[in-house]
Amino acid sequence: MGKKRDAILEALENLTPDELKKFKLKLGVAPLRQGFRNIPRGSLGPLDAVDLTDKLVSFYREDYATELTVAVLQDMGLQEEASRLQAVA
Repeated sequence: MGKKRDAILEALENLTPDELKKFKLKLGVAPLRQGFRNIPRGSLGPLDAVDLTDKLVSFYREDYATELTVAVLQDMGLQEEASRLQAVA
């Protein structure tokens, strides 16, 4: 696995179940760069941290998936997690 993929997974594994649920909700409506689309909300629901990491990287590639994860974590007020992930990026 790539270093950024591992960092995304670690960040998502550090979230509580409620935080992970909120992350998925915010991810589904996050503003994206041109040329990208949101992951359908229905496909996010059942995903755990490992599967969500795979979905993020397959949808957005490692670089943008990392950037997007940082943005959503910051939006949630999880600055420490976002900073840790950003340090790898």
